Formats: sequence, structure tokens, C-alpha cells
Amino acid sequence: MSLTMAVLPVGKTLEQEKPVLLVENKLAAGKHRFTLVVVNDKGVESEAVSLDVTVSNGLIVPRGPVTPVTPVRPIDRGLIP
Repeated sequence: MSLTMAVLPVGKTLEQEKPVLLVENKLAAGKHRFTLVVVNDKGVESEAVSLDVTVSNGLIVPRGPVTPVTPVRPIDRGLIP
């Protein structure tokens, strides 16, 4: 099955026939709620299920190089007789 990227319209319903949805939204920082309702062949709707997502705009600061540490005493791992 070939998947196409969908952009969810904010505040609007997206309807589709396929049981799989691949989403490509660039969310702004803040709280977002996604709600899923499934409708069967007879038009009966499932109970709504929601997922809350929080997007942060914080930056990830890379760590500096790790300095090797020389052990004060040998580590006995039981491998040397």
C-alpha cells in the first residue's frame, strides 16, 4: 500500500477511506490535540479518542567532547584468571 503524506487542517475534520494516515505537519510550539473517530460500513461512529501533544521550541545544545577517564584501580570483570 502506497502512503501519501497528509497535512492535517487545523480545526477542521479530515475524512479518508484508507485505514492508515501518514501526517506531515510542522507544528508550532504549544499544545495540540488530535482526535480520532472511526466510522464503520453502516455509518456508526466510534467513541472519540484524543491524544494531546506538546511541542517545545527549546534548542538541543550539543555536549562537548567526552574526556577519557583513567581508572584509579583495575576493574575486575571476572574475565582474567
